[in-house]
This record gives sequence, C-alpha cells and structure tokens, in this order.
Amino acid sequence: MLSPRGRGGVLAAAALAVPLHLGLSAGPAAADGDRPGGGVTCPELVPDCDINAHGGGGGGDKPDKPRPGAKPSRGGGGGGGSAKCFIKWDNIGEVPCYKPDMGWFNQSNQCYWEIMKPQPGKDAADWEWGTAAPSSAADRAKGKVYNVTCPGAGRELMGGSTWSLNPPPGFGGGGPSPEELAQEAIKKMRLLGADIGTAPKAGKTGLVGMPVWIWNNKTPRTWGPVTASASAPGITVTATATVKKIAYTMGDGGTEVCTTAGTPYRKRFGGQPSPDCGYRYTKTSSSQPGEAFTVTAVTTWTVHWAGGGQEGDITTTRQAEPAQITVGEAQAVAKP
Repeated sequence: MLSPRGRGGVLAAAALAVPLHLGLSAGPAAADGDRPGGGVTCPELVPDCDINAHGGGGGGDKPDKPRPGAKPSRGGGGGGGSAKCFIKWDNIGEVPCYKPDMGWFNQSNQCYWEIMKPQPGKDAADWEWGTAAPSSAADRAKGKVYNVTCPGAGRELMGGSTWSLNPPPGFGGGGPSPEELAQEAIKKMRLLGADIGTAPKAGKTGLVGMPVWIWNNKTPRTWGPVTASASAPGITVTATATVKKIAYTMGDGGTEVCTTAGTPYRKRFGGQPSPDCGYRYTKTSSSQPGEAFTVTAVTTWTVHWAGGGQEGDITTTRQAEPAQITVGEAQAVAKP
C-alpha cells in the first residue's frame, strides 16, 4: 500500500487520507468511442430522431472523449450536453465530474480517482503497491496506481491509493459512460410510436367542419411508463420512459400536438369535440390519394435515467403507422 496523502475536500468538506484498497473488475477495459447525444434537438415532425442525452443544466459536465489521464479543457460549470455527478451522503449533492486536484469521479464508489505521478518503480516494495496489485512485477506494470479521494466528512474511508488493472468507471472516458448505459436500456424498452385511433375511423366518412377525434391506444410501449436497466462492471443505470407529446400531421397541411394520449370516441359523445386531442377539416379529402387524408404522428419520449451517482434525461422520437380519414361534404337537397 502506498502511503496516503492529504487531499482537499469537496464543498469545503475536509478529506482525511487513510489507507484504502478498492477492487475493480480485472476484465478488459472498453474502448473509447464516440459518445452519443451532443445537444441534438429533434425538429417537431421529424420521425425517429437521434437520441439527445443531456444532464439538464450546469455543473458536473464531463468533456467528450478525453484521453485517459489527460486533463480536460473544462472541469464543470454551465451548459447542458452531459450528465451531472452527485454524491448522496452528507448532503453534498452535485459535484463536478472532474476536478483538477482530485481527478475523475468514479460512479461505482463515488470517489475521485487520478493516476499517481510518478508511478512506483518496478522494484518498489510490495507494500508500496498494495494488496490489490499482483505479485508479479510484469503483471503490475499492466495496470496503474491511483490516488483516491472520497469526499464527505462522515465517510469512514476518505482517501488513499490503490492499484487497478483498468481505469474505474467514468475515468477519462474509458469504459461505458452512464449515458451510454442509459441508451442501452432504451434499446431494451423497444419504444413505439402512437397506435393511432380516430373518429371517423377507417371506412367511415366524416364531414367538413365537424369534430375529428384523435387518440393513442395506450400500451406501455406506446405511452409508458417503461423501465429498463443496463449494467457494466461496477455500475448499473436504470431508465424510465414516458411520452411528452404526440405531434399529428393531419394530411391537409395542418397539425395537432397533444400532450395527453387523447380520449377514445364513444357513441354517447355525439357531435361533441374531443376534450383533449381533436381537429376539424376545412376541406374534403376527395383530391387525396384514395380519397382519404393520411394521418401520421411522431411521439416524443422523455427518458429519465439514474445510476452510479449520476442522472440525466434523454429525448427520443418514434414514428407511428399512418391512419386514413375520409372527409366529405354534406349536400343540401332541394325540394321540388
């Protein structure tokens, strides 16, 4: 074990240095790859938009694709486009995901890790490597010794050093990030666009100026909530998806945006308009292919995820199967 050293606390919490060994998976580290998100905003009616991952505001930003061990150009502060980091004990709350004097925030144990410089020499005594290191000098050389700081005055272990074959979760972009795991969870959900219901329904004819009812036949995959999890060594992210809105394109150039699933029409409603999701056509569908308006819809899903001391939101869209609405015009019949 390397001798521990004193470290500064987060948010004015004193960090005492005591011996610490932290075990990590000895499996191969994941390759650094392109990170999804990047502040993409889906246009209102664009189907199946790329996922946009963000943390919802300032503080705790993690720079994209930094080199392991390299210091980023910024270590927290304003702006979306990345997740937030949180420490949930001692009422510390949000912290930067990188601190120049502590290193990278590790989601699995909520401590900061940085590579010790210089590394112990290959002939250093066993106690200088710590109990986590292999006995072989050749095997030790495959990993690194890290300084570890665990902020919070109420914590039993406040810092020290440990050897690890691979960087911990969140370190310098190595391994899957929580956002990437959240996106894996979204794939498991198999989210769908709206299952469109209308009145008049297919095969029936409505009238110009009369109320049209629109709704989404709700299931977990068309409306939510849907929950799924994805895991990597040392971290599990759980995500829950709910529908934010459905934008309907009505086929005549008009649109209707509904923030509810809509109300299914029943005969007892007569000629009343829908209380939450409806439309009125001002012309017939006689000039349309098949003499019917084609109704399409784009569902905007909001996914909140949390895991490893971080949380964030992802927006994604899904396209519905189209529906057909036939609209005619009432004809007045003159009496002889």
